[in-house]
Amino acid sequence: MRITKGQIGLAAVILLAPGGFVLGAALLADRYRKRRTAEADTEIVS
Repeated sequence: MRITKGQIGLAAVILLAPGGFVLGAALLADRYRKRRTAEADTEIVS
């Protein structure tokens, strides 16, 4: 059985893309949480 570059690419997309989406969602949630915290701190000070 020969493995082609297309099969390797497809396997990489199937295996790595969900992890990329999870990582992206985690980074986005962290950024949103930090922004909310900064806004809350600003409201208390003013």
